[in-house]
Amino acid sequence: MSDLIAPLRSTPSRMLTLPRAFSLLAAFLICVAPAIAEHTRFWRQSDYDAFQKGDAKGVALRSDGKLVLAPKFAPFADASLAYLWALRLDSHGNLFAAGGSNAKVVKFDSSGNSSTVFESQDMTAQALVFDKSDNLYVATAPDGKVYKITPAGQKSVLFDPKTKYIWDLALGPDGTLFVATGDPGKIFAVDPSGNSQLFYSAEETHIRTLVLDGKGNLLAGTEPNGLVLRISLGAEFAAQSGKGQPARQSTAKRASSQTAAKSEDSSDEGGRPAYVVYETAKKEITALTVDAAGNLYVAAIGEKRPGPPQPQVQQNDQENNPNGQTITVTVGPPNGLQQPRPATPFVPFPAVSSAAVYRILADGSPEEIWASPDTSVYAIGLSPEGKLLLGTGNQGAVMQLEGDRVFSRLAKAESEQVTSFARASNGKIYVATANPGKVFTLGPELESEGTFQSEPFDARIFSRWGRLTWWGENGAGSGIEFYVRAGNTSDP
Repeated sequence: MSDLIAPLRSTPSRMLTLPRAFSLLAAFLICVAPAIAEHTRFWRQSDYDAFQKGDAKGVALRSDGKLVLAPKFAPFADASLAYLWALRLDSHGNLFAAGGSNAKVVKFDSSGNSSTVFESQDMTAQALVFDKSDNLYVATAPDGKVYKITPAGQKSVLFDPKTKYIWDLALGPDGTLFVATGDPGKIFAVDPSGNSQLFYSAEETHIRTLVLDGKGNLLAGTEPNGLVLRISLGAEFAAQSGKGQPARQSTAKRASSQTAAKSEDSSDEGGRPAYVVYETAKKEITALTVDAAGNLYVAAIGEKRPGPPQPQVQQNDQENNPNGQTITVTVGPPNGLQQPRPATPFVPFPAVSSAAVYRILADGSPEEIWASPDTSVYAIGLSPEGKLLLGTGNQGAVMQLEGDRVFSRLAKAESEQVTSFARASNGKIYVATANPGKVFTLGPELESEGTFQSEPFDARIFSRWGRLTWWGENGAGSGIEFYVRAGNTSDP
């Protein structure tokens, strides 16, 4: 048995200017007794899959097989909640976190000490947003409401959409609060006084996430068809509602198709039309963000159910509910017509889920830039350098996309999911997690020292270990040390 520990060290004064990348290859020559007719073998640790099985502390694992010092990742605060969903900073740099259960919003000072600014009997506080006057808007779920909390601490119900879920909030340039709901999927526009109107009504079960594109449009991600929709904030967009095909019937794959999605309630409730920017191959859009160049990044998870909707036949069936009473259930539409199958139940933290991240350029052309068959993406953020950060589960990892399809695992939290990012003015990034709900800080400085410990290698027979070989790049003032342990147990 043997395992490898490779500490990485750098001189703090040169930490940000020197190259830190190096590739590691551990080649152990195994010499065995000739009586059993064995010969020299090599054990290599040189790619992402192999390194991922080891234990990295302060070291980022890159998909191209390199190990580099990671941005400093450190605990900041324990919210004493099962999970956190959202992080936001006010204009003074104070950090606020929303989560559950029960629904609670916590404020942290610069040392990580917390105070509760909102709580209710709802299951979770799902979304947060601040306006220009530092009024805090909090959305709760399920069967929740939108609350307004003034800087002085006064609390009031601003809006009750009377829907099952409130998934996200976005604040328009004029102070209008946009509220994304689920079951049914709608977007409401609420002014600072609480007056509301339907902004958009979809055929989708959930409007999961919202973001403004800075060009007078609201972008929305849906479930269960994984659509990215664009809805104009201006009245002039209504003149274009006749173009294209309704989103409820759309099979569009590219933004250039300019598919139109007419709100089902537009005639009597003022709902607007929407264009399908992109239909992803996944079921649920979990996060959207727009970078400084106007590129849109989309995170999506889950596989769509295959096949077209199946016809349903009306039938009456007797079922017993948990209380022992008999109830009559009608299956299928009464007129026998075909109808779309209902969406599957929504699961906030699926046990296993595939994921993909897409980049949609300013000209509308889409590209898949990252995918995983067994990882969920719950949050997207941007580093101070403009690199894309992914909050994933269910191993609680922070990923960074480097470009050219190279990605890095920057850090691994003790929690199962990474759910939100918030970037401070000094470049520090706050990271929220779930199961349990904690807050960490990421960067902007690099770790001064990191270690990587490989998984043990079992030779399975009595062996003599040979030499260790490695290659990589070292900057001045930094160094690499290797330690090898061997023994006759599974944990040397």
